[in-house]
Amino acid sequence: MGWTAPPAAPQCPACKTSVFPAESFMAADRKPFHKKCVKCKTCTKVLTSATLNEHQTQLYCQSCYVSVFMPQKPGGESYGGIVTPEDLKRKEEEERKKLEKAKRAKAERRCPTCDMKTYAEDSIQVSDVFYHKACLKCVECGRGPDSETPMMLGPKDNEDVFAEEELEPFCKFCFAKRFKLSVLNVADSVTIL
Repeated sequence: MGWTAPPAAPQCPACKTSVFPAESFMAADRKPFHKKCVKCKTCTKVLTSATLNEHQTQLYCQSCYVSVFMPQKPGGESYGGIVTPEDLKRKEEEERKKLEKAKRAKAERRCPTCDMKTYAEDSIQVSDVFYHKACLKCVECGRGPDSETPMMLGPKDNEDVFAEEELEPFCKFCFAKRFKLSVLNVADSVTIL
């Protein structure tokens, strides 16, 4: 039986050097850190086993962890989950693409439902947006337009006043129910203003 080398010492996730048993501190997931490396990544506060929070082998104090991974919504309610910088970038990219799609739909006469180009013989104009006759349906009841049911655009989210306005098609009945305003009142308010 020949000689075998002892197993290599594990590496500290913070400084990437070997951690020997005499200088190790078991932080999260039983990963050994150097005692001097157990500090918050953001504010460099020294942490103990009771005060540390770990995310992908990075250590954070409680206040930094909350501010980085659990941001508050404008209304004061918390997100309730971990939001990484990649998630924020992805959300910004989705918002940008949605705005580009809406602008392109108006400029190129594209139907917002199917994103196909509309032509005069098969399209209906609601405000300044063109829809295919088959694509235009009320978002509440699914009713299509006819001579007695005019369609109109209303905001998708009437709770968040400061949000970017997303318009959705409604029949006159669902519009009146949802916004507590009839089509006749809309026409009166437009002429009064």
